[in-house]
Amino acid sequence: MPTKVTNLVWILGALFLFASGCGDDGAGTSRSNATEGGLQPDQVTSNAHIYLYTGGHKTTDLLAAEIRQFTALDSAVATDITVEFFDTTGERISTLKADQGYIREKQKYIAASGSVVVIGRDSVRLETEYLEWDGAKDSIVTDSFVTVFNFGEKGNILMSYGFQSDPEMRDVTFKRKVSGRLKDVERDSGQ
Repeated sequence: MPTKVTNLVWILGALFLFASGCGDDGAGTSRSNATEGGLQPDQVTSNAHIYLYTGGHKTTDLLAAEIRQFTALDSAVATDITVEFFDTTGERISTLKADQGYIREKQKYIAASGSVVVIGRDSVRLETEYLEWDGAKDSIVTDSFVTVFNFGEKGNILMSYGFQSDPEMRDVTFKRKVSGRLKDVERDSGQ
């Protein structure tokens, strides 16, 4: 009889170990609850490249590691994006890089987030966590904290909460709590 009890204990122990090892602890395979029963992308593209045009002129060149396209909504979600902006002659005027972006192609709208960096043609560099580009208004804007390097002159640094500019970063508005360091500023002696 002790052998039957010992065998039963071993069998129950093995079943317990097997059952406890079959749970979902969140490691291994991942499931997205966001898409279960929700909106599914029409298309998922890796290493994507999109061009936007206005009046026959290329205005924007977008590259992304992955784009999830929702055609009916004229929306796409992209990861690891690089966006180049062009003037009417086709010359590149600025480049935007970000961890992710939300794109509305027909509206020519891009919202970029996560380590956003914009580099202008005159080596002006903007850094922020969130930025929008509105192609209809030809402007970039954010209410987030921004740091702009080399604005006006190499070595200048300006920071503010909120920023608006044209894609060339020449017509710029710093919105609030502006601070920074400017090199070689002429001071009015009051005379």
